[in-house]
Amino acid sequence: MKRVIDHEGCREPEGLSPKEMQLDRGRAIFAFKRKIKVTVGRRYLGVAWLVLNPVITALIYFFVFTVIRSNPNSTSLLIGICMFAIFSSSFKSGVNSLVDFSGGLRAERVRTRVLTMSMVGYRGFESVIQTSGIAAILILGLGVGWEGIISLVFLSLIMAFIAEGLGQNLSILAKRVPDIANIINHLLLLMFFASPVLYPMSMTSGMHYRVNEYNPFTYFVEAVRGYAEVESAFADLWNVQTKLIVGFLVILAFRGYATLDRQRWEVSSWS
Repeated sequence: MKRVIDHEGCREPEGLSPKEMQLDRGRAIFAFKRKIKVTVGRRYLGVAWLVLNPVITALIYFFVFTVIRSNPNSTSLLIGICMFAIFSSSFKSGVNSLVDFSGGLRAERVRTRVLTMSMVGYRGFESVIQTSGIAAILILGLGVGWEGIISLVFLSLIMAFIAEGLGQNLSILAKRVPDIANIINHLLLLMFFASPVLYPMSMTSGMHYRVNEYNPFTYFVEAVRGYAEVESAFADLWNVQTKLIVGFLVILAFRGYATLDRQRWEVSSWS
């Protein structure tokens, strides 16, 4: 196998043999499992926390809102908190994608496709696991139909991939300027309260409503609320402008994943 290393990156111009592709699949599985181990750590409940965290957070907020007599819609609140947890973790994952660009494999420079496969696989795994607990509550406790449940799982999955891809566009900047991570954390906290997470879009007005028209999280959460047959402004939001914004975000997300090799090259000792 011939490998070319130059200022543009590291690549195999002649393609990969079946043996190399099989090795890459094995490496991707290793990196995927390592991500799970890093997430789980030494906690006794392990992966179960991926299910429990959004459920516990949603129940806490539901309790608080009930105490202060804001009378939230249970279904709308659970959907909003669950989906924002996925959006936030996916975006942070993309931003931090260059913190460890070896995938845990120290013996050689692992091909970027290995890390991309493990990232995409883990993002899908985490998204489905995180929605499963909320989905169970929505079905068994709140009587939400299967259309709402399927939309929650599917749209959360799509949102997770887009959010991670968007975050990867900032990864090289975050690697060079560590302060960016703090700024992003504060912005996500502001976004949590300013976005239609704890309330539907229809409860906003004026500038608050206008700003959320350009908020990518809004489109996904309001669409799920619509399919779950609770108050939703998605019918008003889904217009030509929104379609153009979503299309632009998808392009940026693909760019984030596609430029991972170049970004790894820039921050590695090989460059």
